[in-house]
Amino acid sequence: MMRRLLWSAGLLALPSSCLVAQDVGTSRAAVFLTLPSSARALALGDAWGAVADDGDALFFNPAQLARVRGLDVTASVQRYVASTTLASFAVATPLGPGAVAFGVRFLDYGSTPEVVISSADTPETGVPTGAQVSAQDLGLSLGYGFGVEMHGHLRFGASVTWAQQHVASYAGSAVAGDVGAAWTLPSGWELAAALQNAGSRLRLAAVSAPLPLTWRGAVAMPALHADRLSLRPMAEVRQSQGGVVTGVLAAEGVWRSAPEAPQLAVRAGYALRGNGDDRSPLTAGLGLGFGRIALDYAYEGFDLMGGATHRVGVRFSAAPNAR
Repeated sequence: MMRRLLWSAGLLALPSSCLVAQDVGTSRAAVFLTLPSSARALALGDAWGAVADDGDALFFNPAQLARVRGLDVTASVQRYVASTTLASFAVATPLGPGAVAFGVRFLDYGSTPEVVISSADTPETGVPTGAQVSAQDLGLSLGYGFGVEMHGHLRFGASVTWAQQHVASYAGSAVAGDVGAAWTLPSGWELAAALQNAGSRLRLAAVSAPLPLTWRGAVAMPALHADRLSLRPMAEVRQSQGGVVTGVLAAEGVWRSAPEAPQLAVRAGYALRGNGDDRSPLTAGLGLGFGRIALDYAYEGFDLMGGATHRVGVRFSAAPNAR
């Protein structure tokens, strides 16, 4: 048996603590669906479900797509753990009473030398073939969200995702669905809830595992204003199947010197989760908006690497009064 087959099985059944998906738990397939998908959201500890307002809402709560008022394009990339690369892209546009969005999530594991091993060999004593074995995860999502006026503003949404894991010559795929709801109260409070990654099992080579079924609930206070500064506290609770419950407290502060001037955003989040997770509980980031263009940066520490990862993103919005 070749090493690549062992590697393919190992990637599929890898515990989430190794890929830092959600929390310590059982083996699940396509854990990249729970990894960061937005620089702005990551800076807030992914406690973004109640305030999401751009195309990246597709990856957190599709109901919030109803907030998209014009063509919206987002993209971000992050050098992740073990020399992997994590990236996402989303485009959303108004359609009918709501908005439709298409998104891509991609995780590149890099490559390693291929080794042929017999039953008496180990990967260290096998024979190198001279070839390289690579692996990638890919997720394609399509979603729609719409809103209705009822005791404030209610929003509902749903999305479907095709997820594929590819290792050397082996590939497996599965289909997952998300549903979400959000409510803006007349007082300005925001409430949101979503169920994500409900779908079939994913089989790769001889290994089969379920998708990381996840629920999340979020709340955000009305923004606090003081002259040119606004501050918005928020919180989220979430859990992936087989993992522990994670709670996150976060806040976003925005400063603008004049109505038409560039704006500076400062973001931070603090996660409360169980032991065994290699991520630092603290995340932070910055955002700089120039009219319809916004640049975002997020920092996330890792005990596993003794360092940190950094995510950068860009957003374009054609909506009036885009941030």
